[in-house]
Amino acid sequence: MPEHVVHGIDPVFDRNSRVLVLGSIPSPKSREEGFFYGHPRNRFWQVLAAAFDEPAPATIEDKRDLLLRRHIALWDVVASCDIEGASDASIRNAKPNDLDRIFSTADIEAVFATGAKAGELYARLCEKRFGKPCTTLPSTSPANAKESVESLTKAYAAALLEHLNPFEPPVLDVKRVVELERRIEDAGTPLSTLMRRAGRALAHKARAVAEAAGCGADARFAILCGNGNNGGDGWVAARVLTEEGFGVDVICATTPADITAHPARAAALEAQRVLEGRPNARIVARPDAAAFKAALARAHVAIDALLGTGFEHDTVRAPFDGWIEAVCDARSRGLRVVAADVPSGMNAQTGKAARPCIKADATVTMIASKPGLATPYAFAFCGETSIASIAYIEPLLADASRGAEQAEYASACVENDAAPSPAKAAKRDANAEFLRAEAEDDDGYDPYSDRKPEPEPLFQSDPWS
Repeated sequence: MPEHVVHGIDPVFDRNSRVLVLGSIPSPKSREEGFFYGHPRNRFWQVLAAAFDEPAPATIEDKRDLLLRRHIALWDVVASCDIEGASDASIRNAKPNDLDRIFSTADIEAVFATGAKAGELYARLCEKRFGKPCTTLPSTSPANAKESVESLTKAYAAALLEHLNPFEPPVLDVKRVVELERRIEDAGTPLSTLMRRAGRALAHKARAVAEAAGCGADARFAILCGNGNNGGDGWVAARVLTEEGFGVDVICATTPADITAHPARAAALEAQRVLEGRPNARIVARPDAAAFKAALARAHVAIDALLGTGFEHDTVRAPFDGWIEAVCDARSRGLRVVAADVPSGMNAQTGKAARPCIKADATVTMIASKPGLATPYAFAFCGETSIASIAYIEPLLADASRGAEQAEYASACVENDAAPSPAKAAKRDANAEFLRAEAEDDDGYDPYSDRKPEPEPLFQSDPWS
């Protein structure tokens, strides 16, 4: 029997959105979850993330962040209708959503429908009003079994990327990145979420490096975790790769229970619970040189999450100095290395490399690039550098830029109103006879005084007579 369904899920968009992606109406599972494409077998989020070469979002907050970062508005055509279960073919008495909410806010360049029924409904109910034609993309529903994830990704990437200009964050000083993280947290995204996203980005890159090296499901990873939050990113990556079935060795100088940094401790404890239940995963705590080298020898890819962007020294302390030397030696014999944020031993602000310093095949730096990674010689240590966009920072940077401009203007006003320096005052007094009040016009009359203007004579007397 048909059921009357009311949509009930708010659209995701802002003024930076450039494409609008529309479904028909949320499925029962999506309505239950309270967000779009909520059925675990629907491939929409997997396909969308793959189109941008990033890990699939794990939570509703991650999904919303992905859409906003990529300038994609998401909603459905239908506000209410009669429908049987999740069958689009049974939709009757459809009433459209108020898409003007999106079109009046954002400069939408293109509209896409995720399936034939959504495209048909948009053409019938919305296209004439908004004057934007709709391109129909293949459905990501499991019912569309003829389409693979690969073919869907190719179709969605070809359609969307043509209309999207990716936001490229500026190179930011390390201190500014720390300040930006605080602003992100103040805006509602906790540091633990940033760490989870950073670790997932690391795992995504490490998996890609392993695949490029010809390693499949049998790839094994050695993950070097420091004692701080850079190490926390590594612990998250270890958990993700373990859950995906890969072999993992976590090498650490401190057990999870002894970590004091927040939120690294919580991330490490969560990873420990996962790893301890898997036969193909191990935690190698405080290893001697032989145990460390043995763990590296088993791995195809190592993840360096030891020191991070806070490192500013000329030398690396034990035991990490020996670990870095061993990793560099193993890399010379075929080990691939992925660095978290910055290769351990490199100063992210200046680019200066301590002795020893990790030499990575790839570096995944978080939020924005740092000055040290942009130096001409950084490639020798960083390899291929990519930015993990773990938060929607575009509005925050725009607000900061406007704030800086206003502060600069206010400072200039204060400087102009300030008393002149003694040198300037002396120069002014020496030229006093040649100066007049700023409010005077050319005939010496002050228009803001109560004195009436004196008319100039028609004929001036001859000054030489």
